[in-house]
Amino acid sequence: MASLIGEKSRAMMLWNLLDGRAYTATELATSADISFQSASNHLSQLINAGLLRSEKQGRHKYYRFANDRVAQAIENIAALMPVSVSLKSAAGQHTAGIRYARTCYDHLAGKLGVHVTGVFLKNKWLIAHDDRYELSTAGQRLFESLDIDISATRQENRKFAYPCLDWSERNHHLAGALGAALLDSMISKDWIRKIKNSREILLTGNGRIEMGKRFKINL
Repeated sequence: MASLIGEKSRAMMLWNLLDGRAYTATELATSADISFQSASNHLSQLINAGLLRSEKQGRHKYYRFANDRVAQAIENIAALMPVSVSLKSAAGQHTAGIRYARTCYDHLAGKLGVHVTGVFLKNKWLIAHDDRYELSTAGQRLFESLDIDISATRQENRKFAYPCLDWSERNHHLAGALGAALLDSMISKDWIRKIKNSREILLTGNGRIEMGKRFKINL
């Protein structure tokens, strides 16, 4: 498994899939700077290993992570790299632009994601355990005030809330079903906005105000 993930071209393609979107073999070949034939071979190996899955739409086949555990593993491995390392993305984005706020698969990451998670822990809305976060009663009230259905979120077929090591901040941000629900809530309320063809997240003026009021943080 380490050999599969560690090979340079495959590592580059896996890195690009961390934005949660599906890509074609051609797009992933471009991101890894390899031929289409070589990319197809690498992608077949990743699918056979259970790391990726594919789906056909029209004439194109799209690739994405098999599940969120694979995405967590890739993000954690990326945390071992020097922060100065730049990685090329399928969308042509530079790493430096995503260190403040970005998506990590389907949850909020970067400096903003780590800071918000830190505030949740400080206020005991989240209680940290070795490999998971527990939601306190006060925390449940907070998340429900953000229009997040905690009961439905707990019933999803995935881990509820756990720490994900942020590659640029070298600290943890909130991942799992609860982290995904938080990101969706922030987007729907226009606190943050996704940038097209990028993992970078834009914090809006309304987001600064609302997070300041609700979370008591100055962004």
